[in-house]
Amino acid sequence: MSFFDNLSRMAGDLLGNVSPQQATQATSDHVSEMDPSELAGHLQSSLGTMDASQVGALGQRLLETFTSHPSYQGDGAQAAAEAGTSEAEVASGSPNAVASLIDYARQHPEVLQAASTAFVQRNPEALQQLAPEFLSGIMGRLGINPGAAPPAEPTN
Repeated sequence: MSFFDNLSRMAGDLLGNVSPQQATQATSDHVSEMDPSELAGHLQSSLGTMDASQVGALGQRLLETFTSHPSYQGDGAQAAAEAGTSEAEVASGSPNAVASLIDYARQHPEVLQAASTAFVQRNPEALQQLAPEFLSGIMGRLGINPGAAPPAEPTN
């Protein structure tokens, strides 16, 4: 089992003991200190580890944040168009469309940060589907050492 497999399993085991509020705060803290390009890269990497429903939820959260965030003078449809895709493709969870919107959101770091935090807040089960490097940073904020040996499997 690889380090990343262990990390994902540990996240599932340990994050079950973390309240959604703690996970949201840890994500917010981690995201607020990240370079927007690094955050976008982690989110794009996460698209490969997320199931289709989580990709769709992330896309929807980005669209909603573009629409509601005061730093962006437009709406989600406009942001999707400027990203070279459509609101419908992003909302349907097309990984390529969501990746394009994430890439566009690099130019709007406040939107990217707010959408990332809101996504985790509303989809805490997605935490264990995040890219390993991103998940590792969040776990570190929670005081969970992802480099530690995983808990032993119970024996019967």
